[in-house]
Amino acid sequence: MGERFVEGLMRTGLYVVGTLISTLLITFLVSSLLVRADIAQILSFFLGSSVGSVDSLLRTLARATPILISTLGLLVAFRSGVWNIGGEGQIVVGVIVTTGICLFLDIPPSLAVLLSLVGSFLAGGAYGAVAGFLRARLDVNEVVVTMMQTFIILALLQYLIDGPWNWGLGLYPRTQMIPLGTRLPFIKYPLNIMFLVALLIAASIHIFLKRTVMGYELRAIGSNRTAAFIQGIAVARLTILSMMISGGLCGLAGSGLVMGYFFRAQSGISGNYGFYSIASAFIAGNEALFAPLSSFLIALIYEGTLGLTALGLPHRLGEAMVGIIFIVVMLPKTLGWLKEA
Repeated sequence: MGERFVEGLMRTGLYVVGTLISTLLITFLVSSLLVRADIAQILSFFLGSSVGSVDSLLRTLARATPILISTLGLLVAFRSGVWNIGGEGQIVVGVIVTTGICLFLDIPPSLAVLLSLVGSFLAGGAYGAVAGFLRARLDVNEVVVTMMQTFIILALLQYLIDGPWNWGLGLYPRTQMIPLGTRLPFIKYPLNIMFLVALLIAASIHIFLKRTVMGYELRAIGSNRTAAFIQGIAVARLTILSMMISGGLCGLAGSGLVMGYFFRAQSGISGNYGFYSIASAFIAGNEALFAPLSSFLIALIYEGTLGLTALGLPHRLGEAMVGIIFIVVMLPKTLGWLKEA
């Protein structure tokens, strides 16, 4: 059992490294063709803006933090056979709850921080649990439900920042800044302590899925729901629970964005992290131990391609590269499914 586990981890690790190398090669090749620059120049700009200095490395780690937390949330659902595609919306739930608590509750700052973290987890969890309940009790497709939920909560955020929460200043809709006392401390700017929290969550989720009875049952449901039900596992209850944990962690990521990075709610605050986390979870093979590495890969690609805008490349190149990563990761799985069919 232990040897198979180690072998699986090694295989996943090699897969992550292979994905990184292949994606970087594609990035450099496409960039070279678009701007007619040599690979050495592109590599210099790419590494310079992602890991070439302490400041750029800290920016990359700061961007990786919300991706990591939401990746951990999504892989809990994925391991239990539930497709939570609504991480983006659940992040926004955390953004709304945290902004509301920090701006409008007259409580001590330390209590506001604690309440924001707990409230965001619970609210994101409740939002995710709706899709889990519909899947477990009514067999409603959770992909459709979580996607629709994302549109709903994004519209609610836009309403709030355009209307009752609008600050009234600036070129784009946003709220006023949250109080200084409710902002998370920095390890070194712009990296805040949510990075350490994310690493702690990664270790906790690994232990939960691999070393607890409930984790085993969730994985059993993901492997074969019918067999799990026959063995007496409470499939419906655990399906809802997995979506609750999944949405809760995504909501926590949104809380970190408000208190550790933007210090307000604004349009686009979720940064597509919920969608990037889907690719990140697949790159990690749905293994919590590899989620930090896969999240760092996504952040590295994004920050590196932002640096390439100095060469005239479009700033959306990073998003395109993440899409390519997803295709590279999913293609072998898709071919395997077709072969089985």
